[in-house]
Amino acid sequence: MRSSGNIDVQLLSLLECPRDRSELRFDGGRLHCARGHSYPIVSGIPVFLLAEKEQTMRIAKASLSAAESAAGAPLYVDTLGLSEEQKRGIERDWIAGGKIDPVISYSIAATNGRGYVNLIGRLESYPIPDIPVGVGNGELLLDVGSHWGRWSVSAARKGWAVIGIDPSLGALLAAQRAFSGMGLNMAFVCGDARFLPFKADIFRCAFSYSVIQHLSEADAQLCITEMGRVLRRGGFCQIQMAHRGGLRSTYTRLHRDYLNAGRFRVRYWSLAQLREVFERNIGPSTLTAEAFGGLGLLAEDRKYVSTKARAMIAISSLLKKAASLIHPLIRLADSVYVISVKQ
Repeated sequence: MRSSGNIDVQLLSLLECPRDRSELRFDGGRLHCARGHSYPIVSGIPVFLLAEKEQTMRIAKASLSAAESAAGAPLYVDTLGLSEEQKRGIERDWIAGGKIDPVISYSIAATNGRGYVNLIGRLESYPIPDIPVGVGNGELLLDVGSHWGRWSVSAARKGWAVIGIDPSLGALLAAQRAFSGMGLNMAFVCGDARFLPFKADIFRCAFSYSVIQHLSEADAQLCITEMGRVLRRGGFCQIQMAHRGGLRSTYTRLHRDYLNAGRFRVRYWSLAQLREVFERNIGPSTLTAEAFGGLGLLAEDRKYVSTKARAMIAISSLLKKAASLIHPLIRLADSVYVISVKQ
């Protein structure tokens, strides 16, 4: 990929103003549209967060402020949503150096529910899962909510040209630092999935894992609509969502602390709701079981998690195989993939 100043030329060709859908030009270290909207760029990552919109996460406001002021560079720990103790740990390990980026090491707990809590600040390798989307052959894949980039890396290794988007500037910069020397076809954008800064009909695939399920129903539908807009005809999305009928999901929803878990708590959808929303906004949809007994139980994570979590992963894997043969078992799944094809 070629660079125009400090933004990738190929990435620039895919972008448009998320406010008015007009062309963008690079000038003076920023992106500008003909109607006067301007967007900062930090270390090659354009920042498209919209200050006038109500944000779904506090880190979005922090990222926008940091991008405009450069306060907190190069780590931007205030854009990560971490505790003060964890921020100090990042800064300490950054000075000490090491093979693992400290931002990823201290952000790891947010990657897979509570499965990685014991690895905070002690990560020895990057847990990269096997993204279930097939070989990319150089086609474009959008990773919605890419954070530190593990699904982006997985997709790029399968031959996709990956664009990751996330509201955390610090997490995206960590992904850039950790993986830029691997020869992978990846670029990152700091932005809001409700207002994607991309031209219509360009992506072959949109993928998202453990992201859209945290948004309100209204915000989730905005994201799904936007993914449908940027997918090209014949393209598909594969989106992980929490299912309200799952056994663990039912227990969680009925627990007295659920509604006090904050705005970014997991929202649980029925299978019928998921099918209706995705088919209305994208196209014909298939639902498959993704996990039983919890959310984010990935077979590739077995070597990183506790003995109890490994047992749950094994049970979930067996039930997923069973559900592929006996489809009604999906009604007990806690997490599902929605796969929709744009017509």
